[in-house]
Amino acid sequence: MKTKKILAMILVVSMVAILFAACAESGGSEEYTRPNNEGNNSPDDDYPSANYNKEKFTFLVIKHSDTTKDYYGGPYIDAEAYKGTAINDAVYERNMIVEEKYSVDIEERTEVNGEPAELLNNLYMAGDFTYDVIYGWGYKLGKCITENYFADFNSLENVDLTKEYWSPTAMEDLTINGKQYLSINDISMNKLEWAGFLFYNKKLMDDYNVEADLGASIYDLVRDGKWTLDTYLNMLSSVSNDLDGDGSITKNDVFGLVDGDGLGTFASGASGIFNTIKNDDGTYSLSIYDQKVLNIAEKVNAVYSNSKFVKDYEEIWQGADASGYNDMWEYARSFFATDHALFCGGSAYLTSEFREMTSPYGILPYPKYDETQSEYYSEVSSLASIFAIPSTYRTDMSTAGPARTGMILEYMAAKSNEILLPKYYEEVLHKQRLDSEDDREMMDIIRNSIRYEFTDMIGLESFQETKAKIYEKPNSAASTYTRAERKMTKELNDFYTKVLTMGSEG
Repeated sequence: MKTKKILAMILVVSMVAILFAACAESGGSEEYTRPNNEGNNSPDDDYPSANYNKEKFTFLVIKHSDTTKDYYGGPYIDAEAYKGTAINDAVYERNMIVEEKYSVDIEERTEVNGEPAELLNNLYMAGDFTYDVIYGWGYKLGKCITENYFADFNSLENVDLTKEYWSPTAMEDLTINGKQYLSINDISMNKLEWAGFLFYNKKLMDDYNVEADLGASIYDLVRDGKWTLDTYLNMLSSVSNDLDGDGSITKNDVFGLVDGDGLGTFASGASGIFNTIKNDDGTYSLSIYDQKVLNIAEKVNAVYSNSKFVKDYEEIWQGADASGYNDMWEYARSFFATDHALFCGGSAYLTSEFREMTSPYGILPYPKYDETQSEYYSEVSSLASIFAIPSTYRTDMSTAGPARTGMILEYMAAKSNEILLPKYYEEVLHKQRLDSEDDREMMDIIRNSIRYEFTDMIGLESFQETKAKIYEKPNSAASTYTRAERKMTKELNDFYTKVLTMGSEG
């Protein structure tokens, strides 16, 4: 934060004086153990204080492009001043509180570079380590793990990675032989913003009696654990209406789903099946294909391959005039907003596109495989930005190191959970007309079911290609897997071996 308005500082300092009893005078840190809060102490007493002499704490933010519509990163790291907008002001307030507690200056250093590997290599070769945390596209940072650019998050001091604002279940997906080189927490809303889920059009649900045929509210199906793949596919295939009577179902008619790839590959992850399983010794085995996956792919393909029910973006784009839209993807999703599709695959980031939608709509997690599945799974896009810690700590700030980095990230994530997360819910739900308690509950379910696909996050593209082929042509899935098995195994083993043989963490 480079500029601070005096009035804002007075307000925040006053608030901090109430929230925090005292700040430690020493810049050192002891081993961190989080006590259970007791008595009348402020919850902030559970977080140790320190004085970092107003030195800089820098997030290196690697953006894909220099545009105002910054996909996959979000405005969650720094803010210059109060501007009267919910997210900006929550970020500004959070950072002011953290800065006051630790006497530190939080700043964002932005690099516009779509390839973190090249950027980080140039910085390392130049001896430029003037940053404390790296924030960039997930799979592109994942590809950098074997270059030894990143420290293990477990090496940080003063952190408790089991706390819910660190998403410990999701983080287990990114742990490699006991080490975690990538992580996300509530400092950024990206894990929620890019977790996949379904939008559904309530008007079309009523017009075509879809919910009536279920015998229950679709929200109740989710709550009761009965929102399953079979139910979802039956709903999709119950909606198809040739509005113009030309004998075919086009994008201008009514259909079940508009979706990005039109293959339904979400169904593996939503069924709790990931591309690999982690063995007891830390190694990995392939789990991308078996009889259950084949069964899922066959079910999904039977509906998704029928253009009467499902339109992928490419079909929507044919002969399209997308003028008036920010991009072709937004144009494709507009067919959901204008009552042509019952469902639309997406994530919380897209809710702003439906702000002017006339018909009411809601959100749902992707369905379970069946009712015996214990929980829902919501996979985060591998494009979503994530955090990494540089393996070499900066030397231009005397207080820098694992103790400072851990202490600031821990407290910043906790304050984000308290300050930023509620504002995000307000922006994503209430202001986009998703203001029912049902939708808030669905968002909570999605947030608590977040997972990462490990192979996507480390950029093993052969896994994505193989899964797409399995879902596209399940009748040849066995031969597809057989042909790809050796390549996938080699890529996975090569990655794991490189991680094991990397040099010092820094």
